[in-house]
Amino acid sequence: MLVDTHAHLYLPAFDTDRDAVVARAHAAGVTRMLLPAVDVASIPLALRLCDRYEGIYAMAALHPCYVAEAAEGDLEQVAAALVDPRIVGVGETGLDYYWSLEAVDQQQASLRAHARLAMATGLPLSLHVRDAAGETGCLTDTLRILREEREAHPEGDRLAGVFHCFGGPAEFVADVLDLGFYVGLGGTLTYKKSGVADAIQDIPLDRIVLETDAPYLSPTPHRGTRNEPGYTRLVAETLAKSRDVTLQAVARQTTQNVERLFGLPEMG
Repeated sequence: MLVDTHAHLYLPAFDTDRDAVVARAHAAGVTRMLLPAVDVASIPLALRLCDRYEGIYAMAALHPCYVAEAAEGDLEQVAAALVDPRIVGVGETGLDYYWSLEAVDQQQASLRAHARLAMATGLPLSLHVRDAAGETGCLTDTLRILREEREAHPEGDRLAGVFHCFGGPAEFVADVLDLGFYVGLGGTLTYKKSGVADAIQDIPLDRIVLETDAPYLSPTPHRGTRNEPGYTRLVAETLAKSRDVTLQAVARQTTQNVERLFGLPEMG
């Protein structure tokens, strides 16, 4: 049994064949999928799929690239949604310095607010952290903000979560693990020149979860086409080969990690 911890299955890219996509995922052994929201409008779309398909769970948050466009009251709507039992995480939130630096202050304020929501509810964060090529300011700021919020609110619940689409650099691995966070590995792990395999070589298997980010970042050999949750198996196979362990060992451990982090029921 595999879990795709990050798929945008509610997007229009799946409108014509969503049933078939889910069926293919199940055939590949991907029996559970977590759908992070990117804005307020996507929360009910994700929840609708929770009701339509077994094994689908949702998250709620404002994606950093959407923060500048958010309306007043959107964060309050996110907070209200987090009481829904179908929602298992606060995501996806984070920082993105890749596209623009114009909304950095807004993004950082949003990340702080989402971290507080996570501590107030006990739900894990799903973090989007994207720097410009060769830069590490975004990752550095994310780690700093998480530490500061944890120290400022010791009365809160745990502050935990996953760094979605983690790609290093390797020198930040210890900081991520010391915070108690997990790393999410997806299609970029299968790219020969991505450097992800080297960056994550010191991360123990019990701190890794799998993902696709569907419909984006399709793994080899599907690069350039739409990604889908069933391709989680290709990520798992690549990870198993790199660690010289069986696919079953990767599936078992990463599934246990997801169950522990997101509070999902154990599948046995």
